[in-house]
Amino acid sequence: MKQRKRWRFVALFLAVGLGTLGLDFGLSGSAGADAQTLTTPQPSVQLRSEPYSTYIHEQTETILKNLQETGDFVGAENSLDQLFQQAIAWVDDDDINALSEVDLTFRLISGLGQVQDASHRMDLLNYLLANRELAATLAILVEPDKQNVPDIYNLLYRMHHELGSEPAEYPDLTAAICAVLYQPLGVDINENHVQSADPVALFKFYVNNQDRMFFGIRDMPAELLVYVVDSHSSIQDLQWALDHFHGNPLVGQLFFSIKYDENVLYFDATKKVDQVGYTLPNIYQYGGVCADQAFFASEVGKAIGVPTSYDTGISSVTGHAWVGFLEADQGRGWWNFTIGRYAEYQGVIGRVIDPLSRQVVPDSFISLSAQLIGTTQRQRQNAVALTDAAIRLIATDFGALSFTPDQPPANIIGIRQNPRQLSTETELDFLWSAVEQCNGYAGAWDVVRYLASQGKLSLRQKYDWADNLMQLCGSRYPEFAMDILTPMVQTVSDVNQQNELWNRMYTIFSEKRFDLAACVRMYQADMWEKAGNDQNAGECLLDVVNQYANAGPYVIDALQKAEQILIKEGNQDRVVTLYEQAWAKIVPPPQMAAIFVEESNWYQVGSMLAQKLKDAGQISQANQVASELAAATTRVAAQ
Repeated sequence: MKQRKRWRFVALFLAVGLGTLGLDFGLSGSAGADAQTLTTPQPSVQLRSEPYSTYIHEQTETILKNLQETGDFVGAENSLDQLFQQAIAWVDDDDINALSEVDLTFRLISGLGQVQDASHRMDLLNYLLANRELAATLAILVEPDKQNVPDIYNLLYRMHHELGSEPAEYPDLTAAICAVLYQPLGVDINENHVQSADPVALFKFYVNNQDRMFFGIRDMPAELLVYVVDSHSSIQDLQWALDHFHGNPLVGQLFFSIKYDENVLYFDATKKVDQVGYTLPNIYQYGGVCADQAFFASEVGKAIGVPTSYDTGISSVTGHAWVGFLEADQGRGWWNFTIGRYAEYQGVIGRVIDPLSRQVVPDSFISLSAQLIGTTQRQRQNAVALTDAAIRLIATDFGALSFTPDQPPANIIGIRQNPRQLSTETELDFLWSAVEQCNGYAGAWDVVRYLASQGKLSLRQKYDWADNLMQLCGSRYPEFAMDILTPMVQTVSDVNQQNELWNRMYTIFSEKRFDLAACVRMYQADMWEKAGNDQNAGECLLDVVNQYANAGPYVIDALQKAEQILIKEGNQDRVVTLYEQAWAKIVPPPQMAAIFVEESNWYQVGSMLAQKLKDAGQISQANQVASELAAATTRVAAQ
């Protein structure tokens, strides 16, 4: 098991996803500052003259045949890893398919090798080699250090034996269900716990109703189907939703089809739907709050075959939930996070649960998946393989793995004249090629982010990647751009150069995304404070207080840090004025229950101000502020 453990360690060590995209399988068809040449020991056997892609295909098939005969998964992994190293070093830039084939084969065998039951493992191997499209689609969705890999393949074993030939007939649907529902999904929607249906029953639901699915289930790639099958409703509820709403392309409008339970908003009362049972029909009949509206719309979307997400975020007033959903037209797709939420919360950074990793991520990571529409399976395959190649080299650079690629046999044509050099430049070349193949593959961008966070990118490389990223994502996926760019900027050692990059980001975000602009200013404040320039740090913090007091929760952090700077500089007498001016800029929340008022910036900053006034001996002023706060939390109950 040595080789498998080493690769699993590398994935965890790099803290990046190794891919979430589907691809073809088994079909023949880019360290420190000083670069070093990849080692190339001479092979003991010479093969006949042939194209490198043919050679790779023959070698891969031989390894698989031997595995079927011997059941030696560890030996097969070692052989595939060695072949992958060779391809990384020698494959020509125009022959990415050869790299892809061996990469996917390694992924498949590495995953299957973790199945504990030997008979199940071999049964699955033979089944998947007889159904290559399913094998490829599933293997590429598996993230070894974010999912329970044995459970994924055990679910496939169950589906294969309970459903016969059907799972292979619907490879994308089967792969999505196995990669998402290998263990039950569960989440709390406020006080209600919801859980996914049985995966086999869910498969039958989608197959039996495939003609009524808005985008269908045969043509949609598994990478998008994962946002359909990650449902938290019973089959009965899904059938009800399909019967009532099938064919509706504007899932976001369903958010407003649910009546808002104003007794909860104004009086903190128990919701009616909680009393009768938390089901989709009951939510539709009795209403709820924004969380219930978002849950209803997202679940109905999944029931009718539309990829959806349940979003949450925090504004300057309170927490909120809304729905995102996929739209497409003429081969172009995009996620809509706008029409399925209240206008007051437009622009608030959204967070969703990634159905594959089950981790909370910015919704922009999901929205980038819309770029997959219009790409070919081969392009997505190549993007994943090129990213895996970069990761394999990074692991060598960090000392996690050795890298000793064999030289291809003599007379093999279609290879490089000299092997690639082991360097950050080579890693970035692979990653850039991956982005060129499929710019919607977030995994490639994530590895670039990792390299930046480790200080591996030069200033010129950071500028180049930042420019490319902003051209792709700056306006359409601003949170994604922010997340990828941040470590690039933070690792610029020269404070003035780093400040210039922050200002470029600020200019981009300041017109439409006040929350991100405020976030940039907070990063700048941290930069100046670490550089010992409290004056510039304070100016950035005051900018947040003065301009973005109503743009999310940033003002509270900005106030606390600005207070620390004032005290550090001996200006304690200005602290009260700081809080007074900030509180005056914040818009009080609308009339609502106390529990919601107390979450607002206005209430929290007011509470802080009251305490500062009290500490300064201004008891009368402190009591006046406290009275305003108390009135805001009791005025509804008094009516």
